[in-house]
Amino acid sequence: MMSLLAAAYSGLAIWKENSQYRSFGDFPSGLEAVLSLAIGMLLAFRANRAFDRWWEARTLWGTLVNASRNLAVKTNNLVTPRDESFETMHHLIVAFPRVLRDSLRNAPQAESLAPLRQDLVQGHAPSWVVNQMYGILENWKRDQRIDHADFWILDREAKIFLEVCGGCERIKNTPIALSYRVFLIHALALFVLTLPWGIVNQFGYWTIPITFFTSYFTIAAEGIASHVEQPFTVEGDGLDLDGLCQTIQSSVDNIFETQPTIER
Repeated sequence: MMSLLAAAYSGLAIWKENSQYRSFGDFPSGLEAVLSLAIGMLLAFRANRAFDRWWEARTLWGTLVNASRNLAVKTNNLVTPRDESFETMHHLIVAFPRVLRDSLRNAPQAESLAPLRQDLVQGHAPSWVVNQMYGILENWKRDQRIDHADFWILDREAKIFLEVCGGCERIKNTPIALSYRVFLIHALALFVLTLPWGIVNQFGYWTIPITFFTSYFTIAAEGIASHVEQPFTVEGDGLDLDGLCQTIQSSVDNIFETQPTIER
């Protein structure tokens, strides 16, 4: 829509060029080339920063996938017998990515915590899940089901959960500076408004399609960056957090269903 408006606006430059006012308001030669270079640099920085945020979020969730599998494997092999606390640990590992996903999306968490009791959750839900994990680990150590070395082996994976959570919340709560985004929008508006006046002498009626496609690409680049910089949303270019949660659940369930081949 904005591109069509810009193309229609460029018709004013063509009208001026074919009217008695032709000699008025001519832009200096090369002005649009300078503006194009500046806009290109601004858009490149914007797109790179947005993609860096998206990729960092994907890397953090990849780390969570690995940590969940590692914690499940180590729990499955180090802890005996398989009692209620063992199954609770299983449910906590599966629940954490779903709880984190819903926390990042500000969504209800009732289904994410099942079969855990949601009414017991206090405060920050991801922290509560990890706190329950450490409570179980401490009980296992106190009951001598794991020794001190086993505890640190399990701790090495469990502590990654909140590190991933903190990294994701930093991305969510720290968008690209508002002043830079406002400045870029102003720069794009200036570029689109001056474009037809700077090229009409050389391109004549071709000014209209050139203005349309140039404004389309520049405005679309800003729009894509705006979507990519928020990787946890459901729509647009958000990460497939539902798929990642399902991957973790399938992997962890398969691990806990497998009996260790060597008994301790």
